[in-house]
Amino acid sequence: MANETAVWVYAVQRGGESGRTPAGVGGEATRRVTAAGLTAVVGTVPLDRFGADALQRNLNDFEWLAATADAHNAVIEAVADGRAVIPVRLAVLCADDEGVRKLLAERRADLDRALSLVEGRIELGVKVFQAQSAAESRMPRATSGAEYLKLRRDALYRDRIEREAADVAAAELYRGLCPYSVAARRRPVTDRALTGRDTPMLLNAAYLVDHGRVGEFRTAANRLAEHPLLLVEQTGPWLPYSFVGSAGDIR
Repeated sequence: MANETAVWVYAVQRGGESGRTPAGVGGEATRRVTAAGLTAVVGTVPLDRFGADALQRNLNDFEWLAATADAHNAVIEAVADGRAVIPVRLAVLCADDEGVRKLLAERRADLDRALSLVEGRIELGVKVFQAQSAAESRMPRATSGAEYLKLRRDALYRDRIEREAADVAAAELYRGLCPYSVAARRRPVTDRALTGRDTPMLLNAAYLVDHGRVGEFRTAANRLAEHPLLLVEQTGPWLPYSFVGSAGDIR
């Protein structure tokens, strides 16, 4: 292999401030590379462990992937430290530091726009689930097969009506929180087999919120959550992964 190492990119910020950065995905010392008024936090990693071939080999090794993702995110969180940051997706590699500088220069406009959007803001999440249906518990004991079928049909009808009403309520909650944020995104909902809940997820939303409006946002979310058909879970604050767009997918 002509080049046995590569430069792993963790995050991009403005300026070239120095400071301590934590160890990276391979335990390597991380550092800053600056160009075009931007700074990338990077680390040199061995390709036999973190190159494309290694990643392909380890795609089904959940423990390896989880440990690598945790270490990657730990670097990003440490260097953010209250400053605007673009979290770069996992496993963005450059051949060397000069490749990083070239990437920063070529993508400067996109990176600047993304940093301007997220500066002074955090990402907050809202997950909405349908509350447990009462249709089954309302169904009286049947005295015949025909009566059971009718009662069951009525219960299924009530379930459908409740689901439709819950979908409408979740959509209204999503719109109701938008005025408290500068941007909002609907993310894919998670299957109930993975959420551990008996009822479906209706909404998985991310909001980009000014630091000064976090309390206002949470108060509004608590108020909107008082709906008999909904169960609402607030998450975050998170780094603004949902709002940096392709800037976090630099290559």
